[in-house]
Amino acid sequence: MYLLTIYLSWIASTCAAPLPAAMKAGMGDSVPSTLEGKGLRPEHIAIPLTALAYGCLKPLTPVIGRLDNRVWDRLSATAPGNGYSPETLLQWTPIASVYLMDAAGLPLRHRFRQHLALDIGSLALAGGAGWVMRRISEGIPTFGLKPGTQFPSGHATNAFRAAEMFRQEWKLRSPWVGWSGYVIAGCVSYLRMRHGEHQLSEVLAGAGLGVLSTRSVYWLKDRIERRRIGN
Repeated sequence: MYLLTIYLSWIASTCAAPLPAAMKAGMGDSVPSTLEGKGLRPEHIAIPLTALAYGCLKPLTPVIGRLDNRVWDRLSATAPGNGYSPETLLQWTPIASVYLMDAAGLPLRHRFRQHLALDIGSLALAGGAGWVMRRISEGIPTFGLKPGTQFPSGHATNAFRAAEMFRQEWKLRSPWVGWSGYVIAGCVSYLRMRHGEHQLSEVLAGAGLGVLSTRSVYWLKDRIERRRIGN
């Protein structure tokens, strides 16, 4: 909690900096450019799509399973046995930071109503896709070889979904702060593996799914805004 307080204080201090001109121009209820350019170009989805594909290819690629086992054995050997799982709360930190800025009246790329719509949209997309993937993976013996694990990791999906939304809202004001959400999401994924809840391929697939879900929702909003203004 001490580190979380420092993180939120750092974000709040960054808000005291003057708004970039590009961000001032984009403030309001009609923001036509939420993603770089006019669409989801390959470079926008290449990395998260690769992470998602990596996890999905486990039944066809034995080396992925071997790496899963190696990482599992190394982390489980030093795993704490107290049952405390801070990642359950930590996964919500990036998105909670966005709403805290809204409550404090500090400007981001969008306003509260838009944040809520984007958050619900990405949560529904990630949750729906994750549910389908879990139902499918239950019938494939290669997945879930470790007791209690599921494919993909729900915590990693949610953490990276929130981290990408945080980045989208902060990228014009401060790219460094924007990318810090990914550090939080990475910690969540590491803790899920360290606590024996997930394997490496499961958190990587969850990370890819989370990022893709948020970027898809932002892309959809961008398309709607452009049609509305006739661009």
